[in-house]
Amino acid sequence: MSEQPVMEIAIRKVKEGQDNAFVAARSNFISLLKTQTGIEKDWEFESFFTMPEPDDTAVFVGMTRYDSMETVGRLSEKLMRSPEAQAFFGTFDMKAFVLVTPADGQSFKLEEVITNANQVVEVAVRTPKAGLEEQFPVARDAFFKLVAAQPGYIMDREFIDQQSGANVVLIAWETLEDFQNALGAMQTKEEMGAFFGVIEVQAYQALQLTSNA
Repeated sequence: MSEQPVMEIAIRKVKEGQDNAFVAARSNFISLLKTQTGIEKDWEFESFFTMPEPDDTAVFVGMTRYDSMETVGRLSEKLMRSPEAQAFFGTFDMKAFVLVTPADGQSFKLEEVITNANQVVEVAVRTPKAGLEEQFPVARDAFFKLVAAQPGYIMDREFIDQQSGANVVLIAWETLEDFQNALGAMQTKEEMGAFFGVIEVQAYQALQLTSNA
């Protein structure tokens, strides 16, 4: 197994009426997680926007960087049997769960990108539509050239889900206003329509940092 760090991205939709239970159970589970060997960093984000339909309950996204896939397997087997995990997982439905490494094979540290709670991170899990695989990189490059030209853009980075092979992207913006302005500016652009025409989106959320305590 690769010793390259792996980032878990878990998109969790809180079950109706479980908001307080979710926060309490998350705190207990994250406290347990942070004591484990092989955990490099953990973040919690709160979603404020999704497409095409809004979420009807709160959505939170946990991102955890492990030092290797071997650690992921070891800790998954260990922690999923814990009372803390069972209590936590009973409070939400999983919209998406991916274990990603950078598509370019280079190191990536989210803490070097997201440094304050005013910044915005978009996460999207998507795959090319059947028969359109060759069009994906061309349409992707054209669209993200447009993205990178918007005020407040920090970066975008492509990842590969080690389980499904899905393409996962993180996009970062300096402020909520920058994100909103960029979304408004790009919605009518040909490049956006062309890119979305060649992909199947499994999950999409726009996020800001929240406490993982």
